[in-house]
Amino acid sequence: MKKMIRIAALGALAFSSQSFGALFYPTFNATPVTVGQQACDTESVRITGIYENTGAIDIANPGTPIGFSSGASLNSYPIASTSCLGFITNPNNAWGKEPAPNIGTLGDGLLNGEIGGPGNTDYYVNPNQFLTNDNDAWVDENTPGWIMLAQSDTTSNGQWIGDSSYKEVNGYDLNQFIDLSFDNNGSWSLLVDPAAIQGATEALGRPTVFDHLTFVLKGSNKADAPWAIFDFNFWDLLDEGLEVSLGDTAYYFTGDWNRLVVNGQDLSNVGIWAHDPILSSTDVPAPGTLWIMGLVMLLAGGAVRGSGRTLSRRV
Repeated sequence: MKKMIRIAALGALAFSSQSFGALFYPTFNATPVTVGQQACDTESVRITGIYENTGAIDIANPGTPIGFSSGASLNSYPIASTSCLGFITNPNNAWGKEPAPNIGTLGDGLLNGEIGGPGNTDYYVNPNQFLTNDNDAWVDENTPGWIMLAQSDTTSNGQWIGDSSYKEVNGYDLNQFIDLSFDNNGSWSLLVDPAAIQGATEALGRPTVFDHLTFVLKGSNKADAPWAIFDFNFWDLLDEGLEVSLGDTAYYFTGDWNRLVVNGQDLSNVGIWAHDPILSSTDVPAPGTLWIMGLVMLLAGGAVRGSGRTLSRRV
């Protein structure tokens, strides 16, 4: 049974007695991607720090990272990805790299169930592959809600993400809202502009609450199973004790990744996604208080405080 979360309103839009919606289960006239015998490792992509960004953060010295609740199962960095899919043998590369309008519609992009595959055009990745927490949901029956942030097939001085790597959402360039890096030295980062929250809502045409950050990593075709997908489900991390207050706060994320992640092969392309669920109209209180807001094009998170769960959004 899904957890229901009461929402307290902040700003111009008021949401009361609401919760996240439901998952839907479409039928695909296609074949699921084939996963080989070699299993992916969630430790291959990790978060090494989460820092509050008030607009003047010093990336070289960001300060003390966000902490964890007392006695929680999760109590230190680095944080491994919560799940992964791979290594994938067939097809031998990802597809659906140019979603448009990129608002999470079913069939628009790899993680939204677009059917394709280089040389084998009848494969799909289930949109529910990583939506395993009770709070995970679609926007509606036609919108799983996966948004592509950036995609790159080339590097410049070891850096995968350049200005041309960022995707658009309904014509809004995501480079206005976020600053991503993914470097061949084994590091990655995401800086969110605290003034850009309204932009995400305008771009998608709906209130935003992002709750997943996902990496699609492809190695050389010399590998028998050349690619995998690594997901951070922030609902899971909240349940495990991560204390993030997103009522009106943007963050700077740092991370690392295993440079030999795909059978020791160099990467050949990188894709980065986020997931946006929807709010519906049911109120069932649950233990703890959860402050959550859309982190522009990134995630949903929260901090446990007192009794009764509350979802708070800045608009």
